[in-house]
Amino acid sequence: MNRLGIVALVGLLLSALSFSACAEKLMAPEKAVQDISDQLKLILKRDRERIKTDRAYVFQLADEIVAPHVDFNRLSGLALGKHWRRASAEQKQEFMRQFQRMLVRTYATAFREFGDWSIRFLSRHNAADADDITVRSEILRPGAPPTSVDYRMYRKNGTWKAYDVVIEGISLVTNYRSSFAKEVRRSGMDGLIKRITRLNDKRMSAAKESHREKNSS
Repeated sequence: MNRLGIVALVGLLLSALSFSACAEKLMAPEKAVQDISDQLKLILKRDRERIKTDRAYVFQLADEIVAPHVDFNRLSGLALGKHWRRASAEQKQEFMRQFQRMLVRTYATAFREFGDWSIRFLSRHNAADADDITVRSEILRPGAPPTSVDYRMYRKNGTWKAYDVVIEGISLVTNYRSSFAKEVRRSGMDGLIKRITRLNDKRMSAAKESHREKNSS
């Protein structure tokens, strides 16, 4: 799950890195991803050493850069499937909050593993005026075969939001849905929320401890 999340972040944030010179040829959702990757390039260049050592700062960056471009409400509903429909309003709200925390912290790992990447957009299968599309691309890395990454996006109030990423045919939503369903069957919706909350708190505590150790050394 973590590896899938890492690749998803890389795809989401690095899409179109090699297309700056021809951005006018991109569709609006592709341009949206281009803007994100431009922000990321600047930060990586400026703060590369801090990103390697300060996990709390990495979490902050992921939250500031990734979260505004993802519809976590829609993503949460898709990831829970039928269990989302059965959940109370309070359970939905808390699950969405903790799921977002988990995704941001999972994605943040990718900031520490960036190497030499480029992206190639593939042919489009969507109408030019569609409000829900799939942006198809490949991540290119030296010495490795291309990695297929598709982004499911839709237009919300004039802004393009991502709600799923498909890596080599494996959907991020489907991947989480399977593990979440098992936990709900085992311990119920409240049990799932508590488990995710514990994992989030554990990761945050580890990040803070790492930051304290760095500052005291």
